[in-house]
Amino acid sequence: MGSGQKRGGSKIYILYVSVMDLKKISLWLEEAGQPKFRLKQITDAVYKKGAATFDEITALPEPLRNAIKEKFRILAIEPETILESRAGDAVKGSFWLKDKQKIESVLLNLFPGKWSICVSTQVGCPVQCVFCATGRRGLKRNLSPDEIVSQYIFWANYLKKYRPGEKIGGVVYMGMGEPFLNYEAVAESLKVLTDPGLIGLGDRHISVSTVGHVPGIRRFAKDFPQVNLAVSLHAVDNELRSTLVPLNDKYPLDQISKALKDYIYTTKRKVFIEYVMLGGINDSQSCARRLTDWLKSVAAPKYFTVNIIPYNQTDREYKAPTKERVEAFSNLLLTLNTSATVRKSLGSDIAGACGQLAGK
Repeated sequence: MGSGQKRGGSKIYILYVSVMDLKKISLWLEEAGQPKFRLKQITDAVYKKGAATFDEITALPEPLRNAIKEKFRILAIEPETILESRAGDAVKGSFWLKDKQKIESVLLNLFPGKWSICVSTQVGCPVQCVFCATGRRGLKRNLSPDEIVSQYIFWANYLKKYRPGEKIGGVVYMGMGEPFLNYEAVAESLKVLTDPGLIGLGDRHISVSTVGHVPGIRRFAKDFPQVNLAVSLHAVDNELRSTLVPLNDKYPLDQISKALKDYIYTTKRKVFIEYVMLGGINDSQSCARRLTDWLKSVAAPKYFTVNIIPYNQTDREYKAPTKERVEAFSNLLLTLNTSATVRKSLGSDIAGACGQLAGK
């Protein structure tokens, strides 16, 4: 932990503002008479080593560093505050964008020594799931590929500074926004993350979550068959699901079922089912049985893992299920031959857990 950093919700102010444009940098280096290997030094320092400012790229001569930082920035986001959970297993960042909009992103310690980044893809969210704080803002705008990738670079730089030796093990597109409603930018960011010449993260170390955007699922199967797909389902009754997830009116369960059947046929990959459990609403044994029956109607049980996410408190009028209900639900799924895990809530004390990101 760096000097001046405190836990339990204390604020840290860091000053970065930036944007990375390799084509423009390449042209500028050429016009400045610099050798071609300079561009590779920059890309390796940024994408592989997590440099967030040109001053950190010591492979470049100091005069060149001084000249290039006057023209370019690396990050497309500016951190406002960084909050670390009391347990030290989650860090939430609030970031300003160029137009003074704000997003949030979270660094999660899911495995010892390895962290995952929960990235946002939109400012706010148009889907407005009733239990999610993000949707209360509505949609302000989509993020650019640079703004998405900058979240990765920022957190890589953060680990380098404050937790040396620890690494980013994965990226989950589960922050603010519906990724498939910003498909083009998400796709470009995925190409940067997986490009061996840039970040080089393995496809299977990345997950993209959707609430059931059917055209996006179909495109994703063709474009990124090795990247993990997660579907936020929450209910398998159309009336209840439309209440919880309004987009279900446009893409109801029968359409999602067909899209998932085609996805599994095309990719032969497992689908992760996200299930936010709300006390007294979708946490009964009958809900568990209906969920299992619905999944079996789509594909064999081996193609699904259900991630049970007990509701994290927001300003909505819902309550978390009891531990007993969560355990009974999970055990019944397992008894019915459906793989299930209960998602550990990380960062709830800093409003960084699933459903709590608001970007206020």
